[in-house]
Amino acid sequence: MKRADRLLFRGMLLYSSLVLVMLLALVYIAQLVAKSSGPGHGAWSMVQLLSYAALQLPDVAYDVIPLALLLGALVWVSILSGHSEVIALRMSGWSVWRLEQPLLLVGVLGAGLMFALGEWVIPVTAPAAEAMWANTGEPGARFHNMGSQGLWLRYGAQIIQIGAVGDGGKILQDLHIARIRQGMVGVDAITTASEAVFKEGHWSLHNVQLFEITPDQIRVTHVAEMPWSVALHPTTLRSFAHPTRTMTLPALWQSYQALQSGALNMNRVALAFWRRVSYPWVGLVMILLAVPFVTRNPRGGGLAARVMAGLVLGLGFHFLTEMSGYISVSGGIPPLAATFLPIMLFVAIAGLLHRFN
Repeated sequence: MKRADRLLFRGMLLYSSLVLVMLLALVYIAQLVAKSSGPGHGAWSMVQLLSYAALQLPDVAYDVIPLALLLGALVWVSILSGHSEVIALRMSGWSVWRLEQPLLLVGVLGAGLMFALGEWVIPVTAPAAEAMWANTGEPGARFHNMGSQGLWLRYGAQIIQIGAVGDGGKILQDLHIARIRQGMVGVDAITTASEAVFKEGHWSLHNVQLFEITPDQIRVTHVAEMPWSVALHPTTLRSFAHPTRTMTLPALWQSYQALQSGALNMNRVALAFWRRVSYPWVGLVMILLAVPFVTRNPRGGGLAARVMAGLVLGLGFHFLTEMSGYISVSGGIPPLAATFLPIMLFVAIAGLLHRFN
């Protein structure tokens, strides 16, 4: 790496990190003020307030890292322009793309950090924050009601309805299991159970009623406990009990494949999956927007004006993403299109800025 590359890389890393820390600090203080009164039930101490706000920071960081990269690039390239370094590099034959390469390395680091937050940190901290707000002693110990229709899954010939998920996905309540015939032309049996428990790698059903359906009769059997042959891991079920933001990529994909509770919910899960795949790379697009924005007119406008323009760009992208998401969930456009259309629009804008730079 050349000396100029190291200078660009270190400055970009420094200013992006500073912007990220400032944004997180502002959100943390705002959360302390907003949540200072507590959940409205039970004791709410200062330690709990500080811990609760801290547990929400990974989720906030995931959202604002692309904005931090955008503002960091604007600030750093503007500073270099103010000292004529950018002009010197351009005069020596550096293109805008060559200038961006060290900055994009920082963007790749930001994307890696976002993947780590989304896959390993947020699935732990977000449920812990929810549990703390609900005044439960252990994250995930309480039951999460899956709504009036429940959670619907399909495993092989079984169609499963689950009423509630608890204990980190190891206990399920209010189950209805239909065993369907090949080709889905009928139902062979319906099983109801008050509870399913995962222990030592296997599921068991408790308080079971088995309705076996034949052309001549329906035979009813009552069993206190019976084994349940199904490959559902508690971590996946635990993810289903929380918002899609707390689900890992494998859990989102499995949910999208297995969830049978209607197109509305399937669109929501599919949208969350594609956003999890694409959003970490948005920071790279923001860098591609920021650099030609400054270098096209290095002497034009002050740092404050460029930072304000960066905020407008970031908020504009967020607005387009949210609007396309709402349209997708309601069935207006496919989740894949809703995810990538705003990104492709900003990529096209960046391409135009590069072409006329």
